[in-house]
Amino acid sequence: MNENLIKRIEDFLFDKDNSLFLGKPAEDKIITDAEKKLNVKFDKDYIQFIKLFGGSFVGLPVYAFSNSEMLSGQTVVDLTNEFRESYEVDDRCPIIQSSYVISVEGNGDPIMINPSGEVLIYYHDDDLVETIAPSFEKLIENNLN
Repeated sequence: MNENLIKRIEDFLFDKDNSLFLGKPAEDKIITDAEKKLNVKFDKDYIQFIKLFGGSFVGLPVYAFSNSEMLSGQTVVDLTNEFRESYEVDDRCPIIQSSYVISVEGNGDPIMINPSGEVLIYYHDDDLVETIAPSFEKLIENNLN
């Protein structure tokens, strides 16, 4: 991620009024173990984010491993496996099998990063996949106030 965006995130999360949105930084071993479990390679900007901020809320929830108290205790591995299993049963959203879920919209729609690094949302009511950002960095830029 570019330095200006990192600074904006720090200004937001390290503000005393927003401290409850900040997670605990992820360590390299847990990241590589998760990549193996999910059979994916995490996006470099996502890795940088979770190594700096953990699972945090930055205009949208971004799940990792040690999440902010404002997020559930589910990890990126938990969310991804839950959605993969759920959608595999009735062969919905095949792209989720090679992607990983980093967030969930309020109505339960998973937000994921695909192997190309694009951020997608799956609207389960409409059975529709939409690209919501060309990259994780752009997703954060678009959602951070």
